[in-house]
Amino acid sequence: MDFGFRTTIKHPGIYEGVGLHSGEMTRLSFYPADAGDGIVFFRQGLNGSGRVAVKASLDHVIDTSLAVTLGGEEGFQLQTVEHLLYALFVLGITDIAIEVEGGKEVPIADGSAGPFIRCLQSLELHTYAEPVKPLVVSHPVSVTDGERYLVAMPSPEFQVSYYIDYPHPLLKNQAVQLKYEDKTFVETIGFARTFGFMKDVEYLRSRGLAQGGSIDNAVIYMPDGTTMNDFRFERESVFHKILDLIGDLALVGRPIQGHILGARGGHALDVAFGKKLLQAFG
Repeated sequence: MDFGFRTTIKHPGIYEGVGLHSGEMTRLSFYPADAGDGIVFFRQGLNGSGRVAVKASLDHVIDTSLAVTLGGEEGFQLQTVEHLLYALFVLGITDIAIEVEGGKEVPIADGSAGPFIRCLQSLELHTYAEPVKPLVVSHPVSVTDGERYLVAMPSPEFQVSYYIDYPHPLLKNQAVQLKYEDKTFVETIGFARTFGFMKDVEYLRSRGLAQGGSIDNAVIYMPDGTTMNDFRFERESVFHKILDLIGDLALVGRPIQGHILGARGGHALDVAFGKKLLQAFG
């Protein structure tokens, strides 16, 4: 399987929006980067001191309770990075500098990676001569947490199989298996929105969270077995679980050549799995 060459953007660009949990406005400015730089977030330090940079890597994950949060020096934190990382992954962007201004959370946009995909596509891409080196799964590796699990199996290409089964009639026994190909992962999986249950939304808001959430950026499942809003396509929620998984695994820093099987996963399990993959095959 050809994983292509290291890639950056040709032109600077901007994306601005509110964070899902904080409700704060955050401005992201995208800049081209040299081959090998990786994905780097930066912002001005406290009290006008120089800029503080944090590389998108598993080593810099400091929290996975509601989303993936990266942390660095001088208290630099950036929450909910997974949708943006998914967009970078499916577009093959390996090297980019991203300035963060305002809030400490990547904008939720419409609840998917779609707006980031469209923004980055508009900046055009520049490909370097340096090939991308995948992380090759040569034997099975797994992490489990009760009924939740993630498994990596050897495969000549990148594949994802995912299963969800939640206590709602519209989320029972959903499974999908996909071989990686650009169109499906960019145009379908990439536009699958985050989802939640009304009771959880009410609880989060009582704690001062989910302040930026609305039916414009999440599928909300109701106690009566319905949803508050319409699906974009069938199996949107299981597709979003795949989106989150790939966005989280982008922190490995290399594409994965293997078959990933998951069931009822979450950010903590994804990050633990990524660390295990690096230990085994890095």
